[in-house]
Amino acid sequence: MGEKLLRLEALLLNNNPRLVTPDAMREMTALGVSDEMAYALILAGAFGLRPDEDDDDRKLVYEFVMPSLHKLDVRDYADDPYYSSIIFPEIEDRGVRLTHGEYAPYEAFPCGDLRLEGSRLLAPMGFFDETFRFPMITKDGREWMTVTPNEIETMRDAISEAHGHVLVYGLGLGYYAYMTAIKPEVESVTVVECDEVIYNLFCKHLLPQFPEGKIVIVLQDAFAHAEERRFLRYNRPYDVVFTDLWHDVGDGIPLYRRMKGLQERYSAKGQIFRYWIEPSMCCY
Repeated sequence: MGEKLLRLEALLLNNNPRLVTPDAMREMTALGVSDEMAYALILAGAFGLRPDEDDDDRKLVYEFVMPSLHKLDVRDYADDPYYSSIIFPEIEDRGVRLTHGEYAPYEAFPCGDLRLEGSRLLAPMGFFDETFRFPMITKDGREWMTVTPNEIETMRDAISEAHGHVLVYGLGLGYYAYMTAIKPEVESVTVVECDEVIYNLFCKHLLPQFPEGKIVIVLQDAFAHAEERRFLRYNRPYDVVFTDLWHDVGDGIPLYRRMKGLQERYSAKGQIFRYWIEPSMCCY
């Protein structure tokens, strides 16, 4: 049943994330059901499910789809320190563009790691009831890097553990680096990034807005850096190592396994290693 949930969500997110419209939601909630229930029933109808007639469909909708759906509040994310502090200019360099994307009202998007509750696999998915804008990098016109509610939710635990000297593999738009750098218990953040265009865009337009003196960005391949430095800072272990080199589970698992191998080879006692969307990759 969990695999069927993943297939349905993949069809929705990849093919028609705006399937649920404001008009359809108004019609359904007028019947007195909650927003999450209305959303789930609209999806069920669109995918040919019959929860009122078929036991398997009823179980899928009420025990898997409903617990995975979350109506979110724009203000909960607009007030995030990163969103409220960092200004993103519209800049383009060699096909790489710093810009914004947006979620339309009721557009579906992933929002959290896959999780197992007993034998039940849940795949958190969110929606807003109003437009939500987010920073984004595109490459040759295609979405490449973002800071969306999904990134925020899937990095919360790793950010909460950050302390001392932090090593980050993968720069992106700097969300993890910023959120750890503003913590008083974090002394330094070293970020390793291999893409020169991203490195230059970030250093010119975003880094000046980050806490001064706390962040160092190294232009190097992450695995080469790990092999060379062995997770050490001036011959002392970094306290926390966070890796985010992938777009999703599909391309992430082989890179995750490769870095885990280096962790097993070189890590020191007491070091904390965290990997973006690790719980989701472990579910797969």
